[in-house]
Amino acid sequence: MDIAIITKKEPRTTIRSTGGFLTEELEESAEILDNYLAKRIPQIEQELISLGVLEKTIPKDQTKLGRGDVLLWHSLGKKLRSLCQEKKILGRKERRWLWEAIENIHATRRIIRATRGRTRIHFEYCYRLSKVPLEFADQVNWSEWVYFFDSRTVREEPRVDDWLLKLVNRGEKINRKIFRQFVERLNKRVKKLDTSELNQEELFLIYEELWNQTKQTINSNL
Repeated sequence: MDIAIITKKEPRTTIRSTGGFLTEELEESAEILDNYLAKRIPQIEQELISLGVLEKTIPKDQTKLGRGDVLLWHSLGKKLRSLCQEKKILGRKERRWLWEAIENIHATRRIIRATRGRTRIHFEYCYRLSKVPLEFADQVNWSEWVYFFDSRTVREEPRVDDWLLKLVNRGEKINRKIFRQFVERLNKRVKKLDTSELNQEELFLIYEELWNQTKQTINSNL
């Protein structure tokens, strides 16, 4: 099913669509989604305030925004992921349009953070973080997760999210040192490798090898 999303309204309305040609039906569906987001995104912000993880006051334009923490962004990610599932916005490209719509039109500065490139998108990081349990995610701080998702080998390879769940399921522990060193090793190992050519088993073997090497190196230095 084709999807259309209004991503900008000023100075003129921009609609992104998977259908190529924007039909009247797609334009209508984009308006319906926009009206939904106009209600749902403020609701999400209020729900996060009620949970005690988001500030009540909207920061002024000149105010420097804080980083936030794992609890806040994991909580936001869960709500964004639920929204995507409800509206069947599942592809990365379509999600990127949704994040543009939320940032440009519907969200306040409470949850908006700087986007540092076409694929380095704050809401996408929250979405991906929420795939792992909070108890696992909270073992390192938000800056470590940003470092992880910022890495090209991670942000362009969504299967790494499934591998993280393998760590969760076998009770692996992470910390700042091991996490950063693992990402550094991963970046060096697959810097020039097109991981799309690897099947999941081959890719996961690389992750496991680097993860075990990292743990052994750190443990030997203790």
